Amino acid sequence: MKFPSFKLACLSLALFCHTHQGQASAGGMPSQKLDTLGMEISAEEAAAIQSAIGSAREISRIAQTQNGLPYRRDAHAKATGCVRALFSINSDIPEQFQHSLFSEPEREYQAWIRFSNGDMLVRPDGKPDARGMAVKVMGVEGDPIAEELGHAGTQDFIMTNTPAFFNRNIHDYADNMQHLAKLDRTGWFISLWPPRLHLTEMIRARETISSRIQTPLAEQYFSMLPYRLGETPLKFSARPCPGSSYSATVSQDTDDFLTRQMADTLSEGAACFDFLVQPQTDVSAMPLDDATVIWPESESPFQAIARIRIPPQTVTGDAQQAFCENLSMNPWHGVGEWQPLGSLNRARRLVYNAVSEYRHRQNEIPQVEPSNWCLPGDPTPCTPDQGLRVRKPVWPLPRCFDPNFVPVDGNPVDSRCGDSNYADRGY
Repeated sequence: MKFPSFKLACLSLALFCHTHQGQASAGGMPSQKLDTLGMEISAEEAAAIQSAIGSAREISRIAQTQNGLPYRRDAHAKATGCVRALFSINSDIPEQFQHSLFSEPEREYQAWIRFSNGDMLVRPDGKPDARGMAVKVMGVEGDPIAEELGHAGTQDFIMTNTPAFFNRNIHDYADNMQHLAKLDRTGWFISLWPPRLHLTEMIRARETISSRIQTPLAEQYFSMLPYRLGETPLKFSARPCPGSSYSATVSQDTDDFLTRQMADTLSEGAACFDFLVQPQTDVSAMPLDDATVIWPESESPFQAIARIRIPPQTVTGDAQQAFCENLSMNPWHGVGEWQPLGSLNRARRLVYNAVSEYRHRQNEIPQVEPSNWCLPGDPTPCTPDQGLRVRKPVWPLPRCFDPNFVPVDGNPVDSRCGDSNYADRGY
């Protein structure tokens, strides 16, 4: 099986990007003790996390020399666009899921969505790659689940367009990263000496890197890793709403055609996703610490509990692109009865914030969580409909009467059959 250069390194899918803030020791390990933030992490798991951070540092160094400035994420480095969205809780959401931001049926939140390519390198959109959808819901009330991230009132849902990862847990991931740090792309998956064959993981990796898409708006995205909502372990997904259809209207020969396509679609039209959850119903078939396993929908179908609506809007522009680049996503941004599960998610908590701090520090920009749809540095006055393409009707509404119409009282009528507004609106 042939893997593209650096490909498996970038497919950490933002699990362990760039660097820890400590200095590396001679063995490539951070010299400072790992801060577990009060989580119950074994010595073996902590060592695996430190090993992965050291390996990621070396991979990141190589990637940065090719991507150039500004300092980017070391996975999902290329954003195909950030869009404004509305995240609405379904009125019929089952009671077992009414926790955290889902506690109030019919409540609606503003959100940002970052669509991206998975690679650590900025590559043309036509290259096969993992595709990401990260949703940041704003105005969320409740106690944060990770105090070190502050009280920003946001909850993030990070997804890719494949339902499973190619490493089972943090231990597999750390071993794999040691090979990748030496640019050995296949050594962890298959080896003659020492004899080794990770067949399932190799299949998952191939599935992950082979995606070609025409628009980010038409894909289904998956959490890959499990979470707990209330008392229910589950995975989540975002799937295009029934009946969604998006025509290809731009040339796919350009390096950024996914951005152009999304901008063209949303210039006049809208998009929609159902937010779904898949509760764990069989512990053996739906493990919490083996990310290579696809939970069978035959045992537990996905259930829609919310809807994501993306209104017509402006997608491009310097201020919006800068905002999209600076935006930070973290699966531990959440409130109330919400908890990321498994060793990979625990490792994410330890690394994600350090990654974001490093990137923002290198780019000399502040690390800020958004609270609305307004953009830093945008000269446009901030409004509740910021950035949306809102159509307002002409008032009073233009009227057009039959030329032979005569009111009973004989008064003239205000007929606007020749009014350009009337004709333009197709009345």
